[in-house]
Amino acid sequence: MNAIIIEDEQLSAERLRKMIETHTSIQVLSTFYSVKSALAWLKENETPELLFLDIQLGDGTGFDILNALSAYPKVIFTTAFDQYVLDAFKYNSVDYLLKPIKPEELLTAVEKLKKVHGHDDFSTMVDSLREHLKSGFKKKFLIKIGHKYQSIPVDDIAYFYSESSTSYIRTMNDESMIVDHSLDEIQGMIDPGKFFRINRHMIVSDENIDSIDSYFNNRLMLAIKPPFDQHVIVSREKVKSFKEWLDS
Repeated sequence: MNAIIIEDEQLSAERLRKMIETHTSIQVLSTFYSVKSALAWLKENETPELLFLDIQLGDGTGFDILNALSAYPKVIFTTAFDQYVLDAFKYNSVDYLLKPIKPEELLTAVEKLKKVHGHDDFSTMVDSLREHLKSGFKKKFLIKIGHKYQSIPVDDIAYFYSESSTSYIRTMNDESMIVDHSLDEIQGMIDPGKFFRINRHMIVSDENIDSIDSYFNNRLMLAIKPPFDQHVIVSREKVKSFKEWLDS
């Protein structure tokens, strides 16, 4: 089979490509880091037999790509851990690879793909998965403060960040609170049209970006509100998809 990889984390994409080329006979035609770049290529080229497709991309979702195709190719989704997402996959019988991807799991998914249901059955399963996930973006986060709990609406969150292996939310009112999820988990829970993972340690809301400046080593520096007490940097591998996200 020939395939393309669509994954907004450059290091993850490169690792997956190397794994595919080392452990399978699949030919990887190209790798893309955003919805926009993948759709531009698919418009000019024949759809490959297989997509390795991340669900949450910087400028949209993997389903935005599938929606633009006249027919679904075979798909193996890639995803970071989130129990809601994993339950949705299992419920709809669609195959996935959990990041960080392991060679043996890749081989199992490829072998399973060879025995996949007919095209119509697969399309139905993917459509069902999409609707299942679409209804699942978090609306609130339950936060423990002392001995009490408080429900924080996602619309009141300016950004998420991590420090010393602990994740926090910063509200529009400039309050920081510990949240009981990793940033990888949070990224799978929230609307990618509203929030963007700019680096390993921060996810920002589009509404809370005040300005964007060039920064050394081909990165960007953001001014956000409420202000953060460190430089807010868009990592180099995220710059292209970040710009496309803002332009989408």
